Amino acid sequence: MRIRYGWLSAGVAALLVSTGCEEQRSQAKTEGNNAQEAARGQVEQAQEKTEQAFDQAKEAQANASDEQKSAARAQEEVEEARQELNEAQAKAQKETQEAQSAQQAALQRSQQAQGTASQSQQQALEAQSKAQQESTARQQQAAQQQEQQGQQAAQAQQQLEQQNQQVQAQAAQSAEQQAQSAEQQAQAMGTGGSGAEQTVTADVVKASEQELVLGQQGEPSMRLTLNPQTQVTVDGRQARATDIQEGAQVRASYRSENGQQVATRIEAQSAANVQPA
Repeated sequence: MRIRYGWLSAGVAALLVSTGCEEQRSQAKTEGNNAQEAARGQVEQAQEKTEQAFDQAKEAQANASDEQKSAARAQEEVEEARQELNEAQAKAQKETQEAQSAQQAALQRSQQAQGTASQSQQQALEAQSKAQQESTARQQQAAQQQEQQGQQAAQAQQQLEQQNQQVQAQAAQSAEQQAQSAEQQAQAMGTGGSGAEQTVTADVVKASEQELVLGQQGEPSMRLTLNPQTQVTVDGRQARATDIQEGAQVRASYRSENGQQVATRIEAQSAANVQPA
């Protein structure tokens, strides 16, 4: 009994072991299938991740290329900006130098203007002083001229008085000559023949080709008859009786013929050349 029980126990144990093994194999198979499924899923996930990684890498590479291009453009812009900065600095430096030159030129012009203003002021002072001196000199000259004019006026007054005296003397002489002429005319009319040649100096009252009227101060006192033989000169040049101007002074030579005073020679001076007595 004990042996059967032993074998039974052993069979049960073997059965149990066999059953356990089957269950383990089934479980292992199930677990293997599950593992494979899990592995396959992981592989697929890994593939998807890989593809995503590739896509991301590709996109990153494209982005990197764009960024590289952007960087290159940025570098170019930086270079251009640097060049513009250099040009701006050069321009600013040039403008600064020009401004400094202009400032120096303005300073020089200012100094020159100050010098010119000072010189002009000095010239103005000199001109003012000169003007004052000239004004003083003109005043002195005016005073001298006024004094000279007073002296000249006094001299003119004296000359006028002398001329009046001369006129009076000439009037007396003319009256005497008129008296002599009247006496001569009377003698000529009394004799009726030719007389000796005489000379008279008087002013011309009227002159024509046939007659010359003489007198003093415009008053006729003597008439001389002219004929083709009468010699006439004006200012020493041969002329005609009509060339003699009224008021001119003449020196006439004449003879009494048949009751007329016939002029033989007339020496006249133009009115402009008559010298006051």
